Amino acid sequence: MKKPLLIGIDAGTSSVKICIFNINGELVRQGEVKIAFSSPRPGWIELDLKQYWDATCRVLREITTDLTGFAGLGFSVTSPTTVFLDDEGLPVRPAIPYLDIRSKEDVEELVKYWGGEEDFQSHVGNKPIPSTYSAGIVRWIMREENNSWNRTKKVGFLNTFLCGQLTGEWAVDPTVASFSGLVRLAEPFKWSDELRELSGIPSSKLLTILTPYTKIGEVTPQAAKETGLPTGLPVALGCADTAAASFALGLSQKGDCFESAGTSDVLTFCLDRPDFNSMFLNRSHVYPGRWLAHGAMSTPGAAIEWLITNVFPELGTVSELEKEAERSEPGARGLIFLPYLAGERSPIFDPNAKGLWLGLRLDTRRADIIRAVYEGIAFGLRQILKYAEAQWDLKIKSLPCVGGAAKSQLGLKIKADVLGLEYQTTDFQHVAALGAALLGGIAGGVYMGWEDPEIPYLKKFNSCFKPNFTNYKIYDQLFTIYERLYPSTKEAMHALNVY
Repeated sequence: MKKPLLIGIDAGTSSVKICIFNINGELVRQGEVKIAFSSPRPGWIELDLKQYWDATCRVLREITTDLTGFAGLGFSVTSPTTVFLDDEGLPVRPAIPYLDIRSKEDVEELVKYWGGEEDFQSHVGNKPIPSTYSAGIVRWIMREENNSWNRTKKVGFLNTFLCGQLTGEWAVDPTVASFSGLVRLAEPFKWSDELRELSGIPSSKLLTILTPYTKIGEVTPQAAKETGLPTGLPVALGCADTAAASFALGLSQKGDCFESAGTSDVLTFCLDRPDFNSMFLNRSHVYPGRWLAHGAMSTPGAAIEWLITNVFPELGTVSELEKEAERSEPGARGLIFLPYLAGERSPIFDPNAKGLWLGLRLDTRRADIIRAVYEGIAFGLRQILKYAEAQWDLKIKSLPCVGGAAKSQLGLKIKADVLGLEYQTTDFQHVAALGAALLGGIAGGVYMGWEDPEIPYLKKFNSCFKPNFTNYKIYDQLFTIYERLYPSTKEAMHALNVY
């Protein structure tokens, strides 16, 4: 008998990846399309939702051709990407992703009204910045685009829009709503009247918050015509991309964690109670009664690309870059790199932080400079791990690592040595899409809820990097210096903002 198929749509800011899996979690087919976002002014980022939907339909038609037996579909989305929809669920203006910072002053004003950042953080559960406070962008639209706001009947997020296009039903999930500034993370399924009234957003424009595995509806005849999907296919609401990846990996117990390594780098920890730290980005999880804390570094992968593009273009590739770095030694001969090339998120949350090398000498070699960048990234992760273990009384012994940068053997060896942890990796590159597909499987009745033991979580890792404790001792000494760099240079970093 032919196994049912599940579809996971991983909807990002710059691309849409769509994967088809069988019910054992094995990849059957995949497709991807790049998405162009616009920046009409400095600091503004927008997505044309019509183009986004058309591109999604195109990939769906391509990869579902000649396949049958689909049983469910789910979403993993970049978040928050705020959407403004009319009565029929059509966009009244472009969507605004989390990268947009036009609402910075609105967020600051709202937090001031609340009583300050510390009070807001303790009440809501997240640091109030534009990327975790989409109510700020709603307030900006209310003030600056009165016509758009008057036409808006539904305020939601990217999976709200995509689900509406497929099913004619609209809702919000708690993992994305966690970054709205309109819910208390301790009560993730309830819009806070206090926070909503502070922002001036009428309750009539906010949608119901439902679980990510809720069957929000079925593919309509019109959507079937546009996408090539079968009419009546069950659709799950879906969730934020990091929550989807956490679900695919089965992170369900306190202290379960993983690293997602790409352009940015995120250490995610599962919590069993809403006990949050301001050094982390926090959200509700797919699992009831569980939360996720993300320690997010802004530019690790981008720093490696920067080395190739701007510093040592003669090396040309990551492979050649790493060969050169291996000519150095653990500790990069006394050179330390602070990887704040576009400010930093965890643990300092300072958009004005700057990168630097400490320890340059006349005998410093190209290999030392490159290796110091890899080690600086690992020091940043160790700092996040240190705060997490102290905050939640954890002792992490091994760390699964997924994402594009998980292919870097040198990077993984250095991370294992710096953090003193066993690093596990996999060649599988579609973790968030798998999580989305599994949610679709629950919505379609393939799995009997989130607790079903038959859910095929990703548990097999094909590579393991164990720490070298001789190297760990070297890094232990350098880490104490690394931790002092930002506090001792912060004032000078900020003074450079005029340039």
